[in-house]
Amino acid sequence: MFIDTYFPVIDGVVQTVHNYALNMNKRSYSCVVCPKGKEEYDDSQLGYDVFREVSVSFPKVEYSLAAPLDPNILKALKSRNCNIFHAHSPFNSGIQASLLARYLEIPVVATFHSKYWSDAYQYTRSTLAADLMAKWVVTFYNSCDAVWACSEGTAETLRSYGYQGDITIMTNGTNFKAPENPDELRERAQKQFDLPQGKHTLLFVGHQIWQKNLKLVLDTFRLLCDESDDYRLVIVGKGIAEQEVKDYAASLGLSDRIVFTGGISDRGLLSGVFLNADLFFFPSVYDNTPLVVREAAAMAIPSLLTKGSNAAESVDPGVNGFVAEEKAEAMRDEIRRVFAEPGYVKAIGRKAKETIPIPWEDLIPRVYDQYAQIIDRKQFEIKTGKRRILPL
Repeated sequence: MFIDTYFPVIDGVVQTVHNYALNMNKRSYSCVVCPKGKEEYDDSQLGYDVFREVSVSFPKVEYSLAAPLDPNILKALKSRNCNIFHAHSPFNSGIQASLLARYLEIPVVATFHSKYWSDAYQYTRSTLAADLMAKWVVTFYNSCDAVWACSEGTAETLRSYGYQGDITIMTNGTNFKAPENPDELRERAQKQFDLPQGKHTLLFVGHQIWQKNLKLVLDTFRLLCDESDDYRLVIVGKGIAEQEVKDYAASLGLSDRIVFTGGISDRGLLSGVFLNADLFFFPSVYDNTPLVVREAAAMAIPSLLTKGSNAAESVDPGVNGFVAEEKAEAMRDEIRRVFAEPGYVKAIGRKAKETIPIPWEDLIPRVYDQYAQIIDRKQFEIKTGKRRILPL
């Protein structure tokens, strides 16, 4: 697995790569190649090999980019007789995977995870720069032997950039499970963060970046608080906009009704935070198949998502979750509606638990089979001389 950022940074792509490597390593050898982060991290407890490369950091950006591949890492990978590389970024780490796979005559599969056009525009405010980014992304995915996306909506995003090749839909799983000690975890989280009790508690978990529609979260909450004191909001995560988000909440007069926990790496503690919530409020249109929606469902917490978003693809409105238009008034109205009938939100949460989460251990056999097919196809191409000329 090749990825451009890794622990201690935690996001959906990091969690995906971790669970791929952890579960694949139970069936066959698997490892992760990634840059050294800005903070030190102990990889020894992850359950698989992690090769850290020298990295380049940028101001006001959490992520680092890998420098040219360390010869020692190249030697280690060659000695392990890898059959396939899996790139989770079209940038430095993905380029390394593609070039090294070509050298070793093994296939590379790449998963499309993010809305790179939106990322480029967010940082540059230039449609030209964003369009150039999209062209680069398409060129990279054209260079790979197979392309995966985590949902149909995600695949359509890549096609909107101009990619015309085949895309395999490989959804994400979750390692969240209903705990055996929910009361203990709930109480632990409540005490540590002084979580609200006796209120309708909304929860947001994710990177603190404006692209995730955090302004809409806060604007909606302001409208709810204008009408009632029955609501509280808990926001979990950290990121480059963390202080800006807190400042905006303060400007709306909401500081005393919101709990900001910061990032939580302790999965038991995070489970406890979920268990203290009534509704997972995640109106992001930036995310593709957010793992946090599956994690909330695993805890029997239903989600309110933006209608038509990629994140809402797994939700059947009114059956295992809720959707609303991307407007504060529409979100407020839906929140008021779902809490109007006692027990309704909990009933939908139970249905979400039954239908949305897919355990990683159930998903990995399909991943393994797909890898095997890609490897066989590559070997056939080499034996017959029918190799594709892959651009880069």
